[in-house]
Amino acid sequence: MSSEEEERPGVELLRSWVNKSVKVEMSDGRVIVGIFLCTDRSGNVIVGSCNEYTSDPDSAGGEVRAGGGEGRVLGLAMVPGHHVTRMWVDQEPLGSLQRPSSPTDSGSSSEGGGGE
Repeated sequence: MSSEEEERPGVELLRSWVNKSVKVEMSDGRVIVGIFLCTDRSGNVIVGSCNEYTSDPDSAGGEVRAGGGEGRVLGLAMVPGHHVTRMWVDQEPLGSLQRPSSPTDSGSSSEGGGGE
């Protein structure tokens, strides 16, 4: 039976989301941002290293509810499937995100040193 499950496109899609950054909107308007760890047949979602916001932290100039500007650190959270209204998955793997080089990094990598 496990070979049947592996062939289903939904299972493969869920597996591709593991360890990706996610944003989960809940039925009461709160938003959880963290790392997708797993789900089950009931649609419950486990999110690790997460923060909770009372409004969408990515909304441009959106309305901010009282205390919604800063997130509350939750760590590990389980969102019941019947409370998940929307979910976004960042398709960039976490390890591929690179910080921009600082001016000191670019200066130390050039051979010969000097001003220019």
